[in-house]
Amino acid sequence: MRSHPALALLLLAAACTPQGTSPTLPQGVAAPGATNRPVLGVGREVTSFFRNPQPNQPAAAARAIAELEWLADNLPNNPRWQNASAVGLNGIQQSRWEARRALGIPERAPGQAVINGLAGAARAIDANDQAALARALPRGTFPLGAQETVRRLSAPPQVRDVMGAYEALITVPVMGATH
Repeated sequence: MRSHPALALLLLAAACTPQGTSPTLPQGVAAPGATNRPVLGVGREVTSFFRNPQPNQPAAAARAIAELEWLADNLPNNPRWQNASAVGLNGIQQSRWEARRALGIPERAPGQAVINGLAGAARAIDANDQAALARALPRGTFPLGAQETVRRLSAPPQVRDVMGAYEALITVPVMGATH
């Protein structure tokens, strides 16, 4: 058996390379209390919204779905949550896909683009700025267009499993996290 040092070095370098950058939440999306323990704070915000989603509040729905998207992208790559409940992690992913289907967002859309679009939409809705709304929801990520996306946000999707998923996540001890 021959040794291939260059191949071994390449594989080692690939293993040490980060798997991508963690997504970020734009200013004004997460609650101020979510900054010192963002996963827990954002999770509480998401479950609070989906526990009793109110119609005709598209900006609140956009923020909650942006936060859900952030959780779904962040948790699998966050070393503090690597021992988290598989049921909880899978439930967050399923909740993400439910929300995306309800808004017509393709599964292949990059998470950060979805987060940024929904956060920008929430700001534009709050400011009643139609031009900013159209810019925030580009058809490449939001194929239904701004008006239809806002109409769907106004009747928020039922994301059935998000509360159970979050509960499963916080009931399993997490490395370095306190509740």
